Amino acid sequence: MKLLYTPRSPYARKVCVVALEKAVTLDCVSEDLVNKSSRLLQANPLGKIPTLILDDGRTITDSPVICEYLDSLKENPALIPKEPSLRSSILTFAAIADGLMDVTVGAFLERRRHPDDFNAAFIAAQQETVYRCLTYFDAQIEQWQGLNLAGIGIASAIGYLRFRLPHWWPASYCQRLVHWYEEFSQRKSMQETAPRE
Repeated sequence: MKLLYTPRSPYARKVCVVALEKAVTLDCVSEDLVNKSSRLLQANPLGKIPTLILDDGRTITDSPVICEYLDSLKENPALIPKEPSLRSSILTFAAIADGLMDVTVGAFLERRRHPDDFNAAFIAAQQETVYRCLTYFDAQIEQWQGLNLAGIGIASAIGYLRFRLPHWWPASYCQRLVHWYEEFSQRKSMQETAPRE
C-alpha cells in the first residue's frame, strides 16, 4: 500500500501512527501540495493528503476513513472499539481532534501568508478554540486516554500545535493533558513520525 502524504501534516501523521501501531507496512510518498503530482490528482480529485492507494489500485481518502480501514486489517491492537457506545465516544473525540488540527493549520497558514497584516480577530478566535479543545480533552481524559484512535488523533493534533504554534501550548493549565502527552509521545510510533523542519 502506498500513502501519499506530507511529513509535517498532522492528518498524515495520525495515519502513520495507526499503521505503525497496527504493524501495517506503508510505502510513504511525499507530495508537493503547491505543484500537485498527476499521481495524487488521479488518486484523489481533491488533490488532498493523506491518500492511500491500495495494492489493487483502489484509493481511500480522508484520514478518518484511512485509519478505520487500517484498523480493520488486524484484530489487535483494536484502536476503534466495536461496542457501539464506546465506538461512538472514541470516534467523537477523534473527530474533535481532527477539528483541532483544522483550527491550528488555519491559524498557522494565516500567519504565514500574511505575516505583517494577518487577520487578528481570526487568529484570536482560533486561539480561543484551541484552548477550549485542550481544556475539554483535559476534563474528559478518562473517557479517551489509552491506545486508541482518539488518543492518537489528540497526540497528533497537539504535536502539530507544539511544532507550529508552540506558544499556544499550555504551560500552567491542562496539566493532566500535558502529562499524558509527554508520556504518549515516548511511544516508538510517535517518535518515528514527529514533524521536523
